[in-house]
Amino acid sequence: MKRILPIAALLLSGCAVSVTNNEVATPQSAQDALRPFYSALNTNLPQAAANPVLSSNETVTRFAFGSCVNENRDMKIWDVIAAQKPQAFLLIGDNVYGDTRTTNSADIPTLTASYRKLGSRIEFDRFRRSVPMMTTWDDHDYGANDAGGTFAFKERAEKIYEAFWNSSAEVKSRPGVYESRIVGPQGKRVQFIILDARFFRSDLAVMPYRDPGPALGWYIPNLDPKASVLGEAQWDWLEGELAKPAELRFIISSTQVITDAHNFEGWTNFPKERDRLYNLLADKGVSNAIFLSGDRHSGGFYKVSNPRIAKPIWDFTSSSLNFAFGKGDGGDREPDPRRTGGLWGVPNFGQIDIDWTAKTVKMSLRKDDGSVIEEQVVQAID
Repeated sequence: MKRILPIAALLLSGCAVSVTNNEVATPQSAQDALRPFYSALNTNLPQAAANPVLSSNETVTRFAFGSCVNENRDMKIWDVIAAQKPQAFLLIGDNVYGDTRTTNSADIPTLTASYRKLGSRIEFDRFRRSVPMMTTWDDHDYGANDAGGTFAFKERAEKIYEAFWNSSAEVKSRPGVYESRIVGPQGKRVQFIILDARFFRSDLAVMPYRDPGPALGWYIPNLDPKASVLGEAQWDWLEGELAKPAELRFIISSTQVITDAHNFEGWTNFPKERDRLYNLLADKGVSNAIFLSGDRHSGGFYKVSNPRIAKPIWDFTSSSLNFAFGKGDGGDREPDPRRTGGLWGVPNFGQIDIDWTAKTVKMSLRKDDGSVIEEQVVQAID
């Protein structure tokens, strides 16, 4: 039974959500409490420039992706990516750094200001007007570092996100920002499955404090059987998407999927959820999926085999577009048997080239001058 509090106390607190017979139902979450406040806010939110549409009938042979764009830093990489003539670009998280200098105000003014600044940058605006884009978010454009489903202001963050990126009706119709598209004619269909690893994610488990702190992060696996990355509604949706026919699939996760080599954020924090992900691929007979990820401010390639999946599973991480944390290969700091090469802490973007005749996918990690850092060619097409 819901606890009933005097109406005056809740009205003064700003937490009133419903009134019945001069009594107010206690909000069951921070989101419940904030909805009346958000409903009264000004809806004049920043919007990115109009974006061309990638035709559903177009045969995709090249697209690019990246993550971690600081709206205040150099933007030359947008012109470099455009020069590669990608048919689409996937911006997959930390699309702005809206949680810096935060006021902790419920309307997240720093997030709105960051989007407005990104939209004003000439290079980004030019790119946005010329290359079809798909997006998801990570923590810094979600509104708080490493935040998940308990983030109090997430519904406001979603509203800001959807306004700026002119999200599809599908995204706007439900909580979270996940969506999917299939592009290309039969025999050359590419499915883009764009996950939301923030809105529904359970809290992270943290190791006990120590000094000095760990070099590779504080998080440990959350083994609670109820812990989730995607939430049940998104899991059900993903199962339905993987049942759709496509010759090649890209599953976009803002955080890394395969690696266990660090204790920062990633699916390594939720090993039971990652097992569920692999098992879902196996149950659906999906062996033509490649993961694309970001978040790490370094780029690299990761590979793992699963006895129930016919082909190796790849995770191609590209991060950061203009906010890298190193100057070269930092792989020695983070040894990882699942990483196939270096861990490149330089500004970078990912490029995917699809050869439908050879049934190959070439994955290129590229510098901000367009030159290749590393490449992998895989037989991923069914």
